[in-house]
Amino acid sequence: MLSEVFSVSEGMVANSIEIPPDPALGDLASTISFTLAKQMMKKPVVIVKEHLHKLEALAAREPMIKEIITKGPYINIFLDHGMLAEMTIESVLELGGNYGRSQEFKGQRALIEYPAVNPSKPWHIGHARNAILGDTLCSILDWVGYDAVRLDYVNDLGLQIAQLIWKLMHAEEEKSDTKYDHYLGHQYVDVQKAFDENESVQEEVREVSRKLENLESKEAKLSSKMVTKCLNAQNETSYRLGIYHDYQVWESAIAHSGILEWAQKMMLKSDNILKLDEGEKAGCIVADLSVIDEFKDMKDPYKVLFRSDGTRTYTGADVALQLWKFGIIEDPFKYSLFENQPNGKPVMRTDLKGKKLDLGKFDIVMNVIGSEQAHPQRLIYTILDILGYSKESKNSHHIAYEFVTLEDTEFSGRHGTWIGYTTDDVLDRATELARIEVEKRNPDDDTIFKDTVANQVGVGAVRYFMLNASPDRKITFRWSEALDFNGDAAPYLQYSHARAQRILEKVGDEPASKPDFKLLSTEVEFALIKAIAQLPEEILEVARSLKKNVWGTSFTPNRITAYGYGLANLFSKFYDSCPVLKADAEIRSTRLALVRAFKTTMANCLTVLGIPVVNRM
Repeated sequence: MLSEVFSVSEGMVANSIEIPPDPALGDLASTISFTLAKQMMKKPVVIVKEHLHKLEALAAREPMIKEIITKGPYINIFLDHGMLAEMTIESVLELGGNYGRSQEFKGQRALIEYPAVNPSKPWHIGHARNAILGDTLCSILDWVGYDAVRLDYVNDLGLQIAQLIWKLMHAEEEKSDTKYDHYLGHQYVDVQKAFDENESVQEEVREVSRKLENLESKEAKLSSKMVTKCLNAQNETSYRLGIYHDYQVWESAIAHSGILEWAQKMMLKSDNILKLDEGEKAGCIVADLSVIDEFKDMKDPYKVLFRSDGTRTYTGADVALQLWKFGIIEDPFKYSLFENQPNGKPVMRTDLKGKKLDLGKFDIVMNVIGSEQAHPQRLIYTILDILGYSKESKNSHHIAYEFVTLEDTEFSGRHGTWIGYTTDDVLDRATELARIEVEKRNPDDDTIFKDTVANQVGVGAVRYFMLNASPDRKITFRWSEALDFNGDAAPYLQYSHARAQRILEKVGDEPASKPDFKLLSTEVEFALIKAIAQLPEEILEVARSLKKNVWGTSFTPNRITAYGYGLANLFSKFYDSCPVLKADAEIRSTRLALVRAFKTTMANCLTVLGIPVVNRM
């Protein structure tokens, strides 16, 4: 509507819309005059005055708008509360579990890689942050119309794998009830000590590493068995958090698929990729970064992609994989079933003996990796530019995140400081603490109910805490904050949903009169209605705001946690000040409709965040 008044795009108007801090200033406000001031070479207040008659005409013809008042350069819009309430609540109740979904990005496909934990140890809490961010990113993309495909990278050829294979080949097979990824983690700590202190062990491990390249060797066969068992165990952790994948790409499949050779030939067709004839990098295939302004003053602008002995560097392999992700290199892989997941969907792994699958083309590719990898990631995208794939470079995103620690604890896989602080340990402790609170609130319920709810609350607490800070911030996981039933934490949101459910259960199937939405006249009710109406836009804004920065691509899942917390607060105020079950019949029916709309909206908000929806706490 305002786009017609000012002859600008709807997007420009949307960016100018604000919700005034004081309802007396309107339900909505627009600062479009400030946006147009430079363009029209006029003062914002002059622009508003010139368009005043059009604004008045808009208010007269649009039934949703009760009044438009201008104050200097500001445009304050007052809405018809009854009409907005009717439109919002009826939309929510009609759409149900789909409320909040939109199709702005319909037809676009995204490939998201996370968490890429080495299959040699259990997840620590930092891995959990990666996985939760990646999973929530996929969820948000799904909700705005993307086809989001979830990929995990499995490095089954690294030094850690060789060290563990050496250890397993030199030790008697132990029968242990310890979860297998935890068992391997302990073995890795032991072998790392031996590796650091003994040169002969180092040489033996390097020999194992060489033999792993031969898929028919006993070392490679043992590695395949070990990695599979470790991934199965790691996935148990993943599934506890509600995190699933579509595909796994294994390093061993990359090494033997021919993809690196094809990538090398493709790269050498570029004028900016060359094989050096002299100098210390003679025989290496390098990218000449000097053609990019950012790198033109480097003393040595040559980035090695393939060494003189033909082996790839990390950068060379990553560029090849990025070319595969975008479908620039024809998919050389075959695929086989890794396992069927608890969500009913299979996860497929790259293989050399499986069957061909068509993964299709992807519009954007995102890698969820720590902030310390910002430079290597930018380098990959720069080399895509050098190769002439500027569109793919632009659509390559590094979702960067900072470290997460537990109070007074820092982690090192080499030294085993993660022991007792894995994601499994954190989830167990969160569930244990949640169980105490659930027991207090429901002393007469059975054990199954208490255990189920405690698990839902514990998982929700961990996920929310990881999402409730901007990914570029370092965070310290604190139990008192994560499991706050009355503050900015998942249990508070889950409890608000359960409270709404309880109200509706007390009503049962009793017939209700038709709601009269004009009866929702208090400021508390209307504030809740406006918040409910915001959910679709909040989710869309997270997707729209995926913008590249020097350190990575901005991702703001904390916008959704903040929205959920605000929504729960507004429902609490409504619950305290607006009787529902004891209200007169007419207002009771209308307020019940509002409670149903809130319950659906909160459930959908929790679902987007991957937080379990709890009906009773």
